[in-house]
Amino acid sequence: MICNITDLADSDNTMASLFALSRVSAFGSGQSNELAAQREVLKQMRDCARPASSSAIADCLRGRYEQRNNDLAIAALMRAPDVALPVLRRTDPAFAPVFEAVSIWAAEPAGANWADPALNGKRQRITALLTPLMANLLSTDSGRTMLSDPETGAQTVKGVDDIFVSENRFAMFLNVLGPFMPEDDGPVTSGKSRRSLSCAAIIRHPALLAATASAFGSTLDNFVLDTDCAQTLPPMPQLAALDAKLNHAWPQCEGTIRFAAYRIYATALDAARLGMAPRDENARAPSRRGVTPADIAAARRELAASYQANLGKPPATAAAMAADAINGILASAQECE
Repeated sequence: MICNITDLADSDNTMASLFALSRVSAFGSGQSNELAAQREVLKQMRDCARPASSSAIADCLRGRYEQRNNDLAIAALMRAPDVALPVLRRTDPAFAPVFEAVSIWAAEPAGANWADPALNGKRQRITALLTPLMANLLSTDSGRTMLSDPETGAQTVKGVDDIFVSENRFAMFLNVLGPFMPEDDGPVTSGKSRRSLSCAAIIRHPALLAATASAFGSTLDNFVLDTDCAQTLPPMPQLAALDAKLNHAWPQCEGTIRFAAYRIYATALDAARLGMAPRDENARAPSRRGVTPADIAAARRELAASYQANLGKPPATAAAMAADAINGILASAQECE
């Protein structure tokens, strides 16, 4: 069926090309975890054969291809934007301007001077891409409030020009943007949905991880941007096992504040994968239901090995970083508010 239907065959070729681009991890070396994700998608595609009619099977396959190609395009965004962006414009047209703006921003060194005339063309392109989204965000009272300093109440981001002041302001804008994105009638998304930032972009610009943090303390935190780090970084089976056990034993939480707790935990998990957990020499790992000291030790060793292999950290430094990362995960896990 795939070979005999033109758009399915085209989607299959696109998936193969994007998957090839995504096999190397976002660190720039070693294998990513995309192989495991690809196997799961192929299983889901085989399951499409269950509907009774050929049209239902084809529609099922189209949905699988669109979602997978969207995810793979995000993974390939920093490596091959010319290949990834046309796919993202088709699969998620409402958010495609953000993907392009982030790819342009992250291609420059961290702390780049956006007032430099040499960057004028790129600055103008980012401005053109984000101005409509900024206007939509600032048209709401809550949007303006979220872009203000929580201590002084002074509005920090009043327009697109303000995001060029610092990486923190750009991250702040992205952090607030997710829940205020207009509804999209593209193939992948329908209404509000979670979008993901490119993990490779965050590696180049660590300040962007703040764009995934809890911001609202309400249901809106459920729509703050996510990352694709679990798929695009090297496989970490011990960390994945710890994550699964923590989630399985997470108590039932009531009230919308619970979404802030879930978001805080997810950001801590990504900080661990990336080696960006804050240093705290005095922190001690709290005990959490459903996990054993052996589970924790195995994940800590795995992270330390990753930091040595992918970040070039000496063994002692890597071990200390891994301890901080695991402490951060456990401290934020199984909390309801």
